[in-house]
Amino acid sequence: MTNTLRALILLLWVVPVMHGQVPDAVTKSNADSAATSCSVSADDRALRDIPERWRVAYNAGDADRVAALYSEDAYYLTQHFVSGILHGRADIQAYVQRGVDAKYHIDSIEVLTTQCSGDIAYVITGYRSTNAGRNDIGVNLVILRKSKDQKTNG
Repeated sequence: MTNTLRALILLLWVVPVMHGQVPDAVTKSNADSAATSCSVSADDRALRDIPERWRVAYNAGDADRVAALYSEDAYYLTQHFVSGILHGRADIQAYVQRGVDAKYHIDSIEVLTTQCSGDIAYVITGYRSTNAGRNDIGVNLVILRKSKDQKTNG
């Protein structure tokens, strides 16, 4: 694939795990949505690879590599930041570095669905993390756009 998929927006929802109770909507993949994928198999594979690359880089403490997955003008929406909105790769990198420095850990990320249309795509994932001894689960919506001027990172 000669185009790079870069994250434009990441929406993050976190649900703390209380007394072992995990909402079914977060932990179970819907059979219909799990089958949803992009019609071009190379695009679908590239989309499904991004969350794992994010997790590996994050857990390795490599905020630079995580930030490289985002476009320069990306937005990152989270409930873990004062304003809830980060804009730009540098701010995203600094935010990720704070999580790395706090020894947060992404235990797993599961791709629930992907969808493509032209040069825009999205990935919905479910994840589990350990943050300061607390186990969290959540879902992400990552919206991506192909960049025609760069080759796929890897």
